[in-house]
Amino acid sequence: MGREEHRLGIAYSASVSPESPISREPSPMEDGGDRSSAKKARLQPPPGFRVKQEVPAEEEEEEVQAEQQQEEASGGRALMAVDAAAAAARSEQVTVRIDRDMLHCPLCTLPLKPPIFQCEVGHLACGGCHGQLPTNQCHSCVGGGGAAYARCPAMDAFVGKVVVPCPHQAHGCGASVAYYQAADHGSACPHAPCPCTEPGCAFAGSPPALLAHLAAPPHSWPVDEVRYGETLRLRVPEHEARRLLLAAAEEDSGAGAGADPSVFVLAVGDRAARIVPVAVACVRAPGAAAAGPQYTCKMWATGGKGAATGKVESVLVDTEVPSAASAGGEEDEEAAFLPVPRKMLRGASRQLLLSVRIDRASS
Repeated sequence: MGREEHRLGIAYSASVSPESPISREPSPMEDGGDRSSAKKARLQPPPGFRVKQEVPAEEEEEEVQAEQQQEEASGGRALMAVDAAAAAARSEQVTVRIDRDMLHCPLCTLPLKPPIFQCEVGHLACGGCHGQLPTNQCHSCVGGGGAAYARCPAMDAFVGKVVVPCPHQAHGCGASVAYYQAADHGSACPHAPCPCTEPGCAFAGSPPALLAHLAAPPHSWPVDEVRYGETLRLRVPEHEARRLLLAAAEEDSGAGAGADPSVFVLAVGDRAARIVPVAVACVRAPGAAAAGPQYTCKMWATGGKGAATGKVESVLVDTEVPSAASAGGEEDEEAAFLPVPRKMLRGASRQLLLSVRIDRASS
C-alpha cells in the first residue's frame, strides 16, 4: 500500500446502527457461552473505504528518502536541460546586413579593430589613429576640438563578433574570421588562388585547377608526371619556355586526407643568352608554402662531347625548391637556378637535355 494512502486513510467508528451494513455475531454473554471460546466481532468497512495501516518508522523514512532522491534527480535533469537550452541560445548566430562604413575608421578608412576610442558625441577612432593625434580631443567634431576620446569596450566586443567567411571560400577555405582580420587571413590563406601568367588571361584557381587550365587549349602547356626520389629525363625544345610537373597522386598521399597533389613549374630562360637559366618552383599560395611540405631539387643538363677531352659536358645544381604564387616561376629572384651554357644546347633546334629529381625535404 502506498505511503500516500497511509497518511490519508480514514478511521471509522465501530458502533453501528441496526441499519448499518456491518454485521456482528452475538456476544458470549448473550448466548451464554464460555468467554474464552467466544468469537470477537469482525467489523466489515463500508464500500469504498480503506483501512489505515501502520507502517514501521524505518520503512517510512526510507520511502521519504527515496522520494527526495527522485525529486532531486528530476530537478537536476530539468536544470541540465535549462542550462543546455540557455547555452544553445547564447551560441545562436544571425546573419545581418550592415553598412560597410560602420566597420571602418572614419579617419584612416581601414577596418576598426580593438582598441577603439569614442568621443562623447559618438565619433569613433581606431587605436592607430588615436595614437597619432596630438591631443585626446575628437577631430571629427566641429572645429576639431570636440569632446575627449575614451575607450569603447562595447565597440571592441562588437567588431570582434562581426565574423565573415574567408575571401577564398570558393577555393576551399572553410574558415570564418573577424571582419578586421579578413585581409590578413586572405593574404596568408593556403587556399589563396594562383593566377595564370599568360598575357590577357584573368584565370585564378588552386594549383590543380591552374594546371588543368594551362594544360588545355589555348595555352596547352606540356605536363609530365614526377615521382619523388626518381629522375625524370626531359628533352625541352627551343620554343618551350614553361613545363608543368605534377607529383603522382600516391606521392602526396601522406600530406593528409583529401590533399591535392603538388604542382611544379619548370621555367627555361632566354636561349639566345650566353647562359640559359633553368629553374623549378612549387606552385602554391604563400600560406601553403609556410605550412609545407618543403622540397629539394637536383637538376643537371648534358651537352655534347668536349673537343679537347672527349668527355660529355654537364652542369648540375642541387637546391631547395622555392614557392611561386603563379605558374611563371619567377617570383623568387634570389632562388638558385641551373646555369646552362648556350653551347650545350643540342642541334639546330637548340634542344635542352635535362634531368630533374625532386625530393621531399627531411624535417
